[in-house]
Amino acid sequence: MRKTLFMKVLLIISCFLIFCYQNIYATEKNTCKDCSFTGIVTDAVTKKPIANVVVTAKTLETNEAYKAVTDEFGQYQLPSLPNGTYNLRFEYDNYRPVEKRNLIVKKNPAKLNIELINPDQIEEDHHNWLMKFDI
Repeated sequence: MRKTLFMKVLLIISCFLIFCYQNIYATEKNTCKDCSFTGIVTDAVTKKPIANVVVTAKTLETNEAYKAVTDEFGQYQLPSLPNGTYNLRFEYDNYRPVEKRNLIVKKNPAKLNIELINPDQIEEDHHNWLMKFDI
């Protein structure tokens, strides 16, 4: 009777330790203190930095979103991200949004500079085209 009880307790403790070990290992494997996205957002025409651009990183694995806003120098930083694959989206008032897909962050910081296009700054091409046919 004592031997059976001892075996059951030992089995329960073993299962508990295995469960704890797997959770600790999975958590350590997914965390990364140096994993980040950084960069500078500039205007595509003037090449000047753009402040207050909203940068959103959404992980494909969990669909969790991380946000940052560019500073006065157009710089952004999304620090301490879990390892994984992300879609990054850059949005600001009159500018066309830019989305970069399937970016992988692992052990080191990833630098990504972006140029946004303001459709109001782009002049359309109004050439008069003359069609020419060889007969």
